[in-house]
Amino acid sequence: MGVTLAGGQDQWKGEIVRIAHLGYIDSFDIIIAISALEMALKKMGHDVILGKGVAAAQEILLEGY
Repeated sequence: MGVTLAGGQDQWKGEIVRIAHLGYIDSFDIIIAISALEMALKKMGHDVILGKGVAAAQEILLEGY
């Protein structure tokens, strides 16, 4: 999907997903990363409603504008 994701470390192993970035990111980078995560999970067979996470992120990000 072109986005680097990793699992949690130490006590967070198996509990969280980390989205890698190098320095500055903006709102649209967050939307792209969440979209890629949704698509990857769907491709791996998880029951994901595409766009639901993106829509939630958009609502939260709109509060900051």
